[in-house]
Amino acid sequence: MNMRKKRSGLLGATLCMLLMGCDALTDVYAPDVVQPKDVDNAEGAAAFGSAAIDNLYGQFSGLTYTTGRFSDELYLASAYNAFAAVDYREQALTYTEWGPVNLGRGRTFAKLGIDLYLEHAPEERAAIGQLYTVRGLAALFLGEVNCNGTPLSEVEDLKAQFGGPITSDSMTARAVAELDQALEYASGDARILNLAKVARGRALTNRGLFSDAAAAVAGVPTDYVYEAELNSSGNGLRNVIYNANNGLNATVANREGTNGLDFVSANDPRVPTELVGTGTDGVTEVHQFMKYTGQYDPIVMASGIEARLIEAEAALQAGGGNWLSILNDLRATAIDPPMEPLMDPGSPDARVDLVFRERAFWLFGTGHRMGDLRRLLRQYGRSQNDTYPVGHYKGPQNYGTDVVFILTLSEQSNPEGFTCLDRNP
Repeated sequence: MNMRKKRSGLLGATLCMLLMGCDALTDVYAPDVVQPKDVDNAEGAAAFGSAAIDNLYGQFSGLTYTTGRFSDELYLASAYNAFAAVDYREQALTYTEWGPVNLGRGRTFAKLGIDLYLEHAPEERAAIGQLYTVRGLAALFLGEVNCNGTPLSEVEDLKAQFGGPITSDSMTARAVAELDQALEYASGDARILNLAKVARGRALTNRGLFSDAAAAVAGVPTDYVYEAELNSSGNGLRNVIYNANNGLNATVANREGTNGLDFVSANDPRVPTELVGTGTDGVTEVHQFMKYTGQYDPIVMASGIEARLIEAEAALQAGGGNWLSILNDLRATAIDPPMEPLMDPGSPDARVDLVFRERAFWLFGTGHRMGDLRRLLRQYGRSQNDTYPVGHYKGPQNYGTDVVFILTLSEQSNPEGFTCLDRNP
């Protein structure tokens, strides 16, 4: 049995007791039930750490698909179902899950792992730093795509501490605080350190702190890549975009709803596509994203390319002239063969459009586009009608006006509140 499966088995046996309080199980002899004392050690820390990382990777893979559908990256090619509302952005308060609701579970696993490492193996600083990064990324994703009012709960002394509703900006501030801890512990491990730096730069960009964001990613090599690793050993560790493409249930979108980008017809080498057939709805042409060729293909979670894009936007915000040279350096060195250099479009709005277009093509299929569209409204004063897919969707349906994932009825067990404060960007 490999270590990941061994740890998963150990963890699975403890979850009922540690997270649900199944005290009665300790009153009988049960050799197949792991007691709390059995994970109160370094191996227990590693087990919770493995579960936290697997949770993050699985939730992130789902996030790339749902945010791709919610934005203009992907388009439904199957018959209508309850999940179609993500595509046309008109969510109802049901039990259908829209966003990455299980990221809170991964944050809990990471906290348990951190506490055990600090007690039993404090020298494992890179592992501790990685788990702080897991917690930071989870809060970052929730703040980026969920509505204002999303709760953030914790577990203290094996008891749930329900969090009340907080704004997306406050959620992102929590992410920055977790990532600050990650930087401290992962300082000796370049791979984890750069992950925390890029995540922190992304969070600061979401908060509109552009110069701070550029400083956060300074020094991250352009060729740096951190991938969410997917495999058959964990439930949900699949590349959801590939599976939807390959199953003819979704296609790479092309000028979706008038405002969508030309991800197919641009023939851009950063978004290689291939027409593979007609969708299961019998109507929609399916263009497959050819960077993903199998259901276990890893997904880029953070990269040096993203670091440079953060710096370019910060330079544009500051009025510096090097924003364009940063973009052109990427086109010249980060892809083979090199791409033609861009020209300055001249006007402030057109420059913003160009920066966000470059972000869209470099970061396609990695869960960034929904947050970027939301930022265009919140930070740049754009309107929905000029930014998001609008007008007729398909059949009798038109596009709605949602710009965030809402909280579903699954949150109703939280006594502190389970509905959005608002659906503002």
